Amino acid sequence: MGGTSLRSSATKLTTKEAPVAEGIEAVLALDDFDVADARVVDGVLEFDVRSTFPQACGHCGSVAVIGHGRHVRRLRDCSRGYPTVLVWSQRRFKCRDCGRTSRERHPALFTGRSITRRFELQLFNEACERPFSEVAADHAVTVYRVVHAFDRLAPEVLADVGAPRVLSLDESAFRKRLRFQTVLFDPEARRALSVVEGRDQHAAERLLFDLSPQVRSGVETVVIDCHWAYRKAIAEAIPHARVIVDKFHVLRAVNNAAQRVRRRHARRPQRKVVGREGGTSRQHNPRHHPQIYRARWLFLRRAHTLNHRDRATLEEVFALEPEIATAWVMREAFAGIYDAPDRAEAERRLAVWEHNLPAAGLPELTQLWQNLQWWREEILAYFEDRQTNAFAEGVTNKIKVMKRRGYGYRNARRYGHKVLLTTSRRPRRPTTHRESR
Repeated sequence: MGGTSLRSSATKLTTKEAPVAEGIEAVLALDDFDVADARVVDGVLEFDVRSTFPQACGHCGSVAVIGHGRHVRRLRDCSRGYPTVLVWSQRRFKCRDCGRTSRERHPALFTGRSITRRFELQLFNEACERPFSEVAADHAVTVYRVVHAFDRLAPEVLADVGAPRVLSLDESAFRKRLRFQTVLFDPEARRALSVVEGRDQHAAERLLFDLSPQVRSGVETVVIDCHWAYRKAIAEAIPHARVIVDKFHVLRAVNNAAQRVRRRHARRPQRKVVGREGGTSRQHNPRHHPQIYRARWLFLRRAHTLNHRDRATLEEVFALEPEIATAWVMREAFAGIYDAPDRAEAERRLAVWEHNLPAAGLPELTQLWQNLQWWREEILAYFEDRQTNAFAEGVTNKIKVMKRRGYGYRNARRYGHKVLLTTSRRPRRPTTHRESR
């Protein structure tokens, strides 16, 4: 098989060729190795190397060894424009102390594997950020090689969870409508800590009890959505922790209740459509009141974000249906609770809102508060430590992108490792020319 040599000289190095050899070794950047030759064969960059690592017996560790032949091994290494292979002329030794034979070893290479440690680490680092198939295609290896590197190194990287002060719990869909997983986050460190299958109380308890007692004792706050199973799990595992209901979920529930009031008044009774000739078209008999329907996005906005034109539009809608105005005012009053400077003021504003709720006479808001009143303490706990589930919600969106790029995952354990590593690793910022000086 022919090859295109990167050096016009012979394979054996001479004194005049030392600068060339030093340049090739600098490109290889592998300590305790001498490069004898480098060539490109069928699109593969091959380095002929020999180890200069100290000789020792692989069984007893004695340095009293003698040469006993050589064995050629081909080892895949990090790519350098081409897929790179190290052709290692591996020495065999015979020990004078124990009388046994062994092959030389090197800390950068595995024993009995055709891959270098740094290439496996490179595959792992790229697999944490990209689909396995893309990494395999870029490096001209099989997907199984990438998966094996990921499965072997992932538990080592995820072993240390640190000492988080704040935790947050959220769910992620492994398979829609079939299987869910619960993810534990450290929002202050901006990383995912662990993941377990299920979204019930047992799953949340598994996540929390997997933390050491020292770690659990240092947790001050846990942020969740309005999921009672998570609340009971926290009471079992971390009873001293402050539980906060996510601000976004509470405000979204109130917004949805107010929107249901608007939709109830916008809905119109439909006349029977007879047909194309004599029937009534949708343009002349819409399902919703046009003016109320067009104001649906303005209705969701906070008062301080409206200009004069927006306010005039809403006032026209409010004049048509006063209950819509009441729903908007109640929604604004509840959102104003989160603008309170401290817990005492928040409690006062919430008490006023509860007092005005019966007078408003809106069944949508009344029914909502019947459910939210069980979370009153958790809602007010936000003003003691203003933590939210914003990071967890952002990670949930990143998980969806990860699943789409990988066309789904079948192995739940590998999927959990992929979630933790993909969402916790920060992209490397490219170094500019000025910074490199």
